[in-house]
Amino acid sequence: MLFLISYDILSTPSGDRRRARVARYLEGIGLRVQMSVFELDISPEKLGSVCAALEERILLEQDTVRIYPLCGTCAAKVIKMGVEAPLERGSVMIW
Repeated sequence: MLFLISYDILSTPSGDRRRARVARYLEGIGLRVQMSVFELDISPEKLGSVCAALEERILLEQDTVRIYPLCGTCAAKVIKMGVEAPLERGSVMIW
């Protein structure tokens, strides 16, 4: 299933470090589509561990993470405009 994750982390020196940790983590498991927006193609069961890992990297009192599930039908209807940088998925799964 496809999940869209966006984050907004307070702009301070410590916030910059948190932002970098969140970005590095998400880059390891998903596809960056904008500076603070990632697409993750993961099972719904794995989402719990992703949420736990993100909670360890942010301050719940200051930062915001939003996770939107996209079903296959909705993901196929995503409208993209403008320049889209060529990005590669980090791993390939063979069934």
